[in-house]
Amino acid sequence: MQPATAPTKLCSLPELAKRIPDGASLAFGGVLLHRGPFAVARELARQGRRDLEVIKTAPGYDLDLLCRVGAVRRVRAGIIAMEGNFGLAPWSRAALERREVELEEHA
Repeated sequence: MQPATAPTKLCSLPELAKRIPDGASLAFGGVLLHRGPFAVARELARQGRRDLEVIKTAPGYDLDLLCRVGAVRRVRAGIIAMEGNFGLAPWSRAALERREVELEEHA
């Protein structure tokens, strides 16, 4: 008798993003421009996801991209920046200043 094989957890990037519904809360890993889920952020933007809540210690490009396409409703973060040489994340900052995105800042 052969053991049953477990279902695979592997899927394509478009399939992964498809599993994330509008309004989802996403806890992203990485810090600023290092080891962030940039490919997932790009695919969520491409698929037109909306009303996302992004939770990340220090988002940068990933959050900035999602703010640029209007995908973010709320962000929980300690700092939002593109690192020393690149300055603040411009699209995130603009969305926050226009009050299109709610910020819960953690120090």
